[in-house]
Amino acid sequence: MALSAEVVERAVAMFAGQRAYCAKAGVQTYVAILDGMIADLRGGGPTQHTLAHWDGTNNSAYPLRVLGALHRLALDGKAPELAALLPTTGGVANPDKAWAEASKILSEHLEYVTAYCTRPPQTNEAGRSAVLLGGFLTIAAQFRRPLRLLELGASAGLNLMWDKYRVNAGAFSWGDPSSLHLQTVWDGPAPPLDAPISVVSRAGCDQDPINIAHADDRARLESYIWPDQVHRMERLRAACKVAMQTPFRLDKADAADWLARELLTLAAGQTSVVYHSIFRQYVPIDISARLQTIMDEAGTRATTDAPLAWLAMEITDLTKPPNLTLQTWPNGRAGTLATAHHHGEWVNWNL
Repeated sequence: MALSAEVVERAVAMFAGQRAYCAKAGVQTYVAILDGMIADLRGGGPTQHTLAHWDGTNNSAYPLRVLGALHRLALDGKAPELAALLPTTGGVANPDKAWAEASKILSEHLEYVTAYCTRPPQTNEAGRSAVLLGGFLTIAAQFRRPLRLLELGASAGLNLMWDKYRVNAGAFSWGDPSSLHLQTVWDGPAPPLDAPISVVSRAGCDQDPINIAHADDRARLESYIWPDQVHRMERLRAACKVAMQTPFRLDKADAADWLARELLTLAAGQTSVVYHSIFRQYVPIDISARLQTIMDEAGTRATTDAPLAWLAMEITDLTKPPNLTLQTWPNGRAGTLATAHHHGEWVNWNL
């Protein structure tokens, strides 16, 4: 497979952007591998072949697809030399050797990697529940109704379990001490910790949902954890155990179609909460506009006995951390509650 010079340079720019992000996060193993991939792209190497299904846009997160495939091979025991260099597979990080081993695996398993890249990356970072908690407590304090959870882009549904985790925020802790502990650094006043929390239902949708009851699906989630971040792998596995003990519904569906159906009725005596985290950047502009229209229309039907809330942890500027925003109906309240780390490592509470 030979790509034109123009396509190669667009791909290089995409891989370089991912490299910069990994460097900022301190994931040196992936920095080294991405440096090798960039040179390989320009040299006409096998990395070009992995782009066989690339749609030409940055929204496809293609570098993460390739990296995820390599990580999966190591996790599955099919790339032991690479696994020896990845902390998440019990190895010792050695960025100086990472690309040499990754390039061998890429050449040996090129068809597997290319096929793995046909599906978009799936991450389900339970650490974001430490951020979402503040929003849910605010909603519960405002309406004092049981919560009906509706998550868009829910992946495996791990953030549908936000109330099942223990959040340790320094100045305060909240949740079951015997469950998964989420550590965060909280700056600012605590959210309303005494708000009445009762969840009556948990449902989510995703275009390519992960079934955590299946080992292969769980391994796919694990493949997108960055290999230098062992704590995230441990958190993911613990969150999957929590989710497997909690009833919830996860539908394979387009977000707008699904939300329109779910909001046909706002249940009396319940607060319907639509929420998502690091989801909007993957949504086409027309679908995003439709979601807004659906929420606005449902908001006109909200009452004090059947209120509606929209909680979003999203990136609005790629150079800045995500914002946690909240809009509620029938009173029309809207604003920013916090800024936070992408994985919930810290929260700056603005309320």
